[in-house]
Amino acid sequence: MEKKVEKYFILEGVFSLFYILLTQGAIFTGLAIKFNLDEFQLGIAASIPVLMQVFQLISSRIMRFFSKRSVMINIFNGISRYSFSFLIVFLVMNKLLPSVFILFLTISQIFAAIAGSVWASWMKDLIPNEERGRIFAARSLYTSLATSAITYLYSVIADHLDHGFEIILIISALGSTGSILMMRRIPDVPVKITETGIPISVALKDENFVKYLIFRFYWGIAVSFSAPYYIYHLIKNLYVNYTFLAYISILTGFVAMVIYHILRKVSDDIGHKTLAEASIIFIAGISYMWFFMNGSTYKYLIWVDAISTGVFWPMMNLALMVLPLEVAFGSDPIFFGLNAVAASAGAFIGSILGGIVSKAVSGIHTNIFGFELYGIQLIFLIAGTLRLSALAFISRVRVRKHTPLGKFFVDTTYAIFRRPIFRVFDRSVIANLLIRNARKLRRLRRSRRSKNVSDNKV
Repeated sequence: MEKKVEKYFILEGVFSLFYILLTQGAIFTGLAIKFNLDEFQLGIAASIPVLMQVFQLISSRIMRFFSKRSVMINIFNGISRYSFSFLIVFLVMNKLLPSVFILFLTISQIFAAIAGSVWASWMKDLIPNEERGRIFAARSLYTSLATSAITYLYSVIADHLDHGFEIILIISALGSTGSILMMRRIPDVPVKITETGIPISVALKDENFVKYLIFRFYWGIAVSFSAPYYIYHLIKNLYVNYTFLAYISILTGFVAMVIYHILRKVSDDIGHKTLAEASIIFIAGISYMWFFMNGSTYKYLIWVDAISTGVFWPMMNLALMVLPLEVAFGSDPIFFGLNAVAASAGAFIGSILGGIVSKAVSGIHTNIFGFELYGIQLIFLIAGTLRLSALAFISRVRVRKHTPLGKFFVDTTYAIFRRPIFRVFDRSVIANLLIRNARKLRRLRRSRRSKNVSDNKV
């Protein structure tokens, strides 16, 4: 990919955040609370962005009516993002009904979903295989920085201005305009003719692809079961304000930038399945930790969470962006539509189950041997177990590049602790050592294959 095109690709991601950050995290939760959603309704609302991914299945048919993928994406993204900003009208009129919030969120996410699989198809054709990890990691690095800045801006506005959410929705619409302008500058490469119009039945005959879909389905359940309730617990039960949450987000973003800087150097060599497996273990640990998050401990544990989230979620997010491109045998949108449907179906089930359980335990607030316990903390305990068990599903997926998980941990530990402690944080040390180890492993495998070929000839 040309440097100029890569720059527009990154800028488009940054501008998109002005809308994306309204559909997740503290601002989304705060806006939902402002529209009077209760725990169960919040669970439903949180599931909508992923549930609507089912509409990706029709994107391949809709794409036939457009000469360019970029045109279709811009039209559907525009409808998606500007329609959600229309909530400003109801805020001004003080018509703060849960049904209004859920309706406009649903409309927004339907159009976003249709554009999503076409975008993935476009990127598969545009970005060379050997550059995907580097380019997506670079985009993620800058979006992490922008996420911190935008989250802080949104949080200060929500905390200190009387009409804060109205202003945030206006800013979101302006950011969406910037995203559309950047998208128009990215070249629209033609779809590979031999890979268009693949029926669902053909895609589902690929056993390895189906195994990946099963993993995405289960991971959707494991994540969505508790996803809306971390921030909800801080805001509703522990009375943490938006500005403090913004500081936490900034720290997470800073850590994520360092991790993405390393990942863009090593992810293609290590393998994205390995990144996913390692991330799952620690992400499950983060959820277990939240079981202990109460009024006495959150001031300490929240910083541990910020750093851990900044390290391991970027690894998982990058893996989930690249793995569908590796597992799918074509660039037809149907593959990415099925991937999104599997994730959304799991997320919907997880959100419903989480909503039911959270509603059932919401009235619990007790003190056990000096340990303050809210019912919502039980959700985090269950979620940790669900997330950890996802390892059983991803282990069955075959990929081109994969470093065994044990070797990955050994190599990473060796790369960190073989150097004096003051050099651990040298931004190039860990990356260079991991690259060197990955290259040695590839050379060893090639030599073994060559030896086996020679033995067979003899």
